[in-house]
Amino acid sequence: ISAGGGGYSVSKYAVEAFSDSLRRDMYHFGVKVSIIEPGFFKTALSSVDSIEAGLRQLWDQLSPATRESYGDAYFKNYLKMQRVFMNFICDPDISKVPKCIEHALQARHPRSRYSPGWDAKFLWIPASYLPAFLVDAILALVLPRPAHQVH
Repeated sequence: ISAGGGGYSVSKYAVEAFSDSLRRDMYHFGVKVSIIEPGFFKTALSSVDSIEAGLRQLWDQLSPATRESYGDAYFKNYLKMQRVFMNFICDPDISKVPKCIEHALQARHPRSRYSPGWDAKFLWIPASYLPAFLVDAILALVLPRPAHQVH
C-alpha cells in the first residue's frame, strides 16, 4: 500500500519485484532469497521532528502558486496527521527486524517474506488485500485535501 511518499514507495516496489525475480531465478541453484518488509519503527528516519523539518523545507521551496493551490491549511493538517500517525504506528522494538534477518539467514527453510512490526502484520498486509477503491476512500477521508480541488 502506498499511502504517500511516491518516490520512496517506487523504490520499495522495485526492491520487492527484483527480490521476487531473484528468488525464482536462483531457486534452481539452491540460493534462497527472502524479502524483509518491515513496518514503521522508531528510528532516526521516522523521527517526527526530522520528517517535519524536511517537509517544511520542501514546502518552502515550492512556488507561491503551488503552495496556494494546496493552501496553508493543507500543510498544517498534513503535519498534524503525520505527527499523530508516526507517534501511533512506530514500533519501539527495532530488534524485530534483525531477528527476521537472522532467521532468514539461518533457517533451513526460510520464508520468502518477513513482515516485522505490528503495523506490517495488522495494517499494511491486510490493507493490501482490500479492493483499491476501498483503500482509496479510506485514505481520502484521512489525508488532508488541497484547497483548490478538481472533482
